[in-house]
Amino acid sequence: MIHLNKQSFNLTYLDRFNIENKKEGLSEPSGLALSHGRNALWTISDDTKKIFKLSLNGNLKKDDSFKIPVNGLEGIALDPTGTYLLVVKEENNEIIQIQIDTQKVVKRECLANMAGYNAVASYFIGSGANKGLEGITWNNGTGTVFVMKEGSPGLLIEVSSDLKTIRNHQLLNQESGFRDTEVGVDKLDFSDLCYDQYRDHFWIISDKAKRLFLYDWKSNKVIQSSKLGYGKNGKYREIKKAEGVAIDLDANRLYVVSDEEVRLYVFDIRE
Repeated sequence: MIHLNKQSFNLTYLDRFNIENKKEGLSEPSGLALSHGRNALWTISDDTKKIFKLSLNGNLKKDDSFKIPVNGLEGIALDPTGTYLLVVKEENNEIIQIQIDTQKVVKRECLANMAGYNAVASYFIGSGANKGLEGITWNNGTGTVFVMKEGSPGLLIEVSSDLKTIRNHQLLNQESGFRDTEVGVDKLDFSDLCYDQYRDHFWIISDKAKRLFLYDWKSNKVIQSSKLGYGKNGKYREIKKAEGVAIDLDANRLYVVSDEEVRLYVFDIRE
């Protein structure tokens, strides 16, 4: 395992896989998390009451996928022990904890009911139900959960591991380096994130900008960004509606799922 010190990266397209499975309800993937054994991926489909497990080449693991009593989910994360999955429901800005071995929901907490909500309440008032929580990740360094508001404005919120307290927050805006030449500041959105424990930064994707950002929470600055695209048959193509991101640091692999295309993309990511 190599500790990465540099703050820049190069993104190289490797492959893509069709993951659509209408029979099982996997048609709108929204969120992505690497499994505890780093040999599979967890995802959800926001129109289906189900958690899906995929192989690293996009094959659905039916026996490991399972139903849950809630839909409209937009992000997914795994706790460090591999015991629980955490998902967010955008409609009411709720974090839901699911125990993997029992496949049961064990905790549900809305942001509005957490201590410290007053510090972020104004950002949610009037921003609309479709601009709520869109992504979630676990920060191994702080032992806390980070959830991300999609836009109007974009917001990253740190929550205690027991899901009881909002500890901190940062605006994701032009001043912190979130910008794209093709998408206006007021329309830039954020669709998912994952924490990078080697760099101590977050990988954040925007589906409208079709862009990947490497973000430093401590300085509240974007370190670098890159378009989410690839070359195929001599043409450059961008990923449409990227809604999930996960990283395997040991393998230098970055995984992205497209909601519109229903595909899993694999990139090599290095200094």
